[in-house]
Amino acid sequence: MDLEKTSPAGTPAPSEAAPDAAPAGIHGWPPGEPALRRMLEEYVESQSRENTRLAYRKALGDYLSALEIGSAEAFLAAETPDVVRYRNGLQRRGLSNSTINQRLAAVRGVYRRLLKLGRIERNPADPELVEGLRVSTESRTEGLTLEEVKKVLSTCDATVRGLRDRALLMTLYYEGLRRSEASKLNWRDLTTRRGLLEIRDAKGGPYETIRLRPEVRQAIEDYHRILNLELRRLDTRPEDPVFVSLSTVGEKGVRLAPSSINELVKAHARAAGIRRRVHAHALRHTATTHALAAGAPLHQVQRHLRHKDVRTTLRYDRDREVRKNPILDLMPPVE
Repeated sequence: MDLEKTSPAGTPAPSEAAPDAAPAGIHGWPPGEPALRRMLEEYVESQSRENTRLAYRKALGDYLSALEIGSAEAFLAAETPDVVRYRNGLQRRGLSNSTINQRLAAVRGVYRRLLKLGRIERNPADPELVEGLRVSTESRTEGLTLEEVKKVLSTCDATVRGLRDRALLMTLYYEGLRRSEASKLNWRDLTTRRGLLEIRDAKGGPYETIRLRPEVRQAIEDYHRILNLELRRLDTRPEDPVFVSLSTVGEKGVRLAPSSINELVKAHARAAGIRRRVHAHALRHTATTHALAAGAPLHQVQRHLRHKDVRTTLRYDRDREVRKNPILDLMPPVE
């Protein structure tokens, strides 16, 4: 099966009536009734970040499908017990607390907007009426050891696909990019400022700049040298995407989607014999723990990963600190 996609894949939404029904496809979005579609799209399009718009479409599609809402009238008539039933259904489906809170945020936001516009008298998803779920301050993502990173990289061969995957894995690890940021990289982002990498439409702003490790730059250049031969072009243009699809289905050479980046990381982790769950964000986690373990100052790691709050950086390093705690070694043996 060809796992590569050239646009972000949507999260499936349930088709059954019960809110806790398992997702079976994106049936809730876009809404069929023009009035409902227009009302929700106005809210979604008001969000400033593309990733937020994508996430909110998924969340609202799931909400519509779970509660079988097919018209603007039904959406406006929803009551607090309906939203509570939806939240509880998400729990029964086994979604994480952070995912549930994100979906509730989309639902709350659109009703808050409708309240301000005078379309409804109260927000049925008000947080005082529908409580969100507590989210742990510790990251649940487990990073990789240095040996595991080496094993994952060793699964990449010398084909154009293998060279691309190696360059992508090295970029995620050394540069600590989110998969959406890696997907958006253009050639100019590596070449505009020598030794630096520009990350456009980053989470913290329109673009940010970090240091580009020479090995990463070399891996990307090696991959593009072969890629250009495959695509029969003389050189990579500044506007060309760095990481492209090599799928046999669809057009070769178009931008690789974030969802495909995640699948590629998982596939290489499995090929390396790693049995636990590994995804693209695990490499960002790994970059944090390896840098801190090597003695990098906390504020510099925070800057490289572009965390607004240092507590976010510390979340990734909690396991390492716990393992270093000497209390068990200091306690006397009882046997």
